[in-house]
Amino acid sequence: MGALTMGALTAVMVAGTARAEAGRADTAAEQAFLERGVEVDVTAANANQARDQAILQAQREALTRLFRKLTPAADGHQPPAVSQGELESLVSGFELEQERASSVRYVGRFTVRFRPSAVRQLLQQNGVRYAEMIGKPALVLPLDATGGEPSLWTDGPWRQAWAQMGTVDGLVPVTLAPPEQADQNDLPAKAALTPDPGTLGAVLARIAARHGAGQVVLARLEGDATKGYQLTLSIFIPGEGLSSPETVPQAAFVARALPAPADAPAPVPGAAVPPPALGLAVATVVDRVEEGWKRRVVVDAHLSGQVAVRVPVTDLVTLVEVRRRLAGVPMVIQVDTTALKTTEALLTLTVLGDVAHLKTALAQRDLILSELPAVPATGAEPAAGPGPAEVRYQIGLAGS
Repeated sequence: MGALTMGALTAVMVAGTARAEAGRADTAAEQAFLERGVEVDVTAANANQARDQAILQAQREALTRLFRKLTPAADGHQPPAVSQGELESLVSGFELEQERASSVRYVGRFTVRFRPSAVRQLLQQNGVRYAEMIGKPALVLPLDATGGEPSLWTDGPWRQAWAQMGTVDGLVPVTLAPPEQADQNDLPAKAALTPDPGTLGAVLARIAARHGAGQVVLARLEGDATKGYQLTLSIFIPGEGLSSPETVPQAAFVARALPAPADAPAPVPGAAVPPPALGLAVATVVDRVEEGWKRRVVVDAHLSGQVAVRVPVTDLVTLVEVRRRLAGVPMVIQVDTTALKTTEALLTLTVLGDVAHLKTALAQRDLILSELPAVPATGAEPAAGPGPAEVRYQIGLAGS
């Protein structure tokens, strides 16, 4: 690395002791603490009372929805009880999407924004694990095996159900794979129906790379409306590989379909409409994606600790870029620069979670966490406790 001026070195060291909290005000972080389309219908003695009660009700409903979005369902936690004053301290603002009112009734739809730091504090004080990191998009390949001829890239009820997918207000954007020729060549419908496990991962890896996806979901649908449907999900995650197929019978589908988009076009008279169960199947896939993501990037205050990392650098720009990306990782709450040499920087990360979760979270910011060769792989162990941490890991920019 070229010679550092005293001013540049001072800037790096000051940045080294700054908390990563300052980097969380970006758009992606704010989206995690926002709830859209919160609908309320309140009747009261007069219009003003109805509106005031509706606003409070919308904020409470939004907090419940936010809790469900951020926390793993498997943990079984219920939203903490909060007073009206505590609720107001959690809410940073709200916007009215739509309203109708009479002399005694108020019907409205709101967007509610929450203060990230206040919500984090509430969850941590109640011992609740949570995830807030927005993941890279999940790309869905809807394989329809309900008829005699499988279909994957052509129109049919299953693909149509995905094309009509409602609003996904979660941590992972879920998108339908477009019928691009390169993808069709890589994975024809018949090959997807009876895939070779040894090659399917490589095929999905190419598709993920072409679309910049954080995961690719091959969602196979079988059955019919009379006997019931069944899903089989195979999920490929770059850097982690292909999951074992998961079978989900219709009895285990989620109970409600996704809300319809506000700008959804009116149904065309006489046009074929997918069976309602397919809307529930779509919502079930989205739910599996969301819950899987939360498990992979969960923030756990009980696992607070430090991880010492080496950052190979050739110039100051590399170090600045690594630190900028670290500031966008919610489970990294502090970054300290412990040493700065001509070829490397040594950082100490204070994290809420274990090393496996940290690796996944860093990958979403295109940072690669690897274990240094001298230390055997240890898997998902908790981060080291307080005190000087041994340098066991290295962080680099993806693609460098």
